[in-house]
Amino acid sequence: MLNRNFKINRVLAVALLVAIIVILTGCTGIFYVPGASYGYYIWEEDDSIFVEWSADRKETEFEGIISTDGEITSHTLKEWEQDEDVIKAGENIVSFSSTLDAEDYSDGFSFTLKDYSYLEFDLKMNDGYDLSRINLGGFLESPEEGTFRIEKDYFEQIETKPWYQRRPFSEFFYKLFSNKYFTFLYLFILGIIIIEILRVTVISRKKKKALWITLSYVLLVAVEVLIYFILKFLVS
Repeated sequence: MLNRNFKINRVLAVALLVAIIVILTGCTGIFYVPGASYGYYIWEEDDSIFVEWSADRKETEFEGIISTDGEITSHTLKEWEQDEDVIKAGENIVSFSSTLDAEDYSDGFSFTLKDYSYLEFDLKMNDGYDLSRINLGGFLESPEEGTFRIEKDYFEQIETKPWYQRRPFSEFFYKLFSNKYFTFLYLFILGIIIIEILRVTVISRKKKKALWITLSYVLLVAVEVLIYFILKFLVS
């Protein structure tokens, strides 16, 4: 029985590892949970651009305009309420408005294009911009401006980024480096605690205690310098 449970746990662990690898290596789609996730989700899949939005079961208004220098050849609606949601599609522009609530918590559409070099988005929530709630591609990148453009090969470029330049890793490393004084002060204090624990439990039994303590602090400073240059490389 114990051996059987071990095999089951090993299979589950392998399956979880495979799932993580698939996510990190970048599928073209995107994952969100309707009714729990909040914001816009935009990605490219099978030569179509998908634009979907979700709210956490609170009444939220979504409206936007998407334009291009090419031609929009078709569009497909998803979970669309004809009486409440509005979409207008022209040759090179799509505009929409939609309201989500506790019973309707996800809407969206997809469209195909030809002969285009860019897409321009102007997406609002509750009549305002919330750039942190606009998620682009499988790694949930966010734009820097309310009205933003992406090039034709934008989603392919995201997939070729190294892992440390993708969200959430890029944001994590950037925050560590931008708050470097706090980061390195925290690491230094943590290092002192570790050294003192070692001094009491290990170094106290050695003959050249002062030398070991000195070497420990030299190593701590060297590690801090190394981490500084690593973070500087990761955010550059």
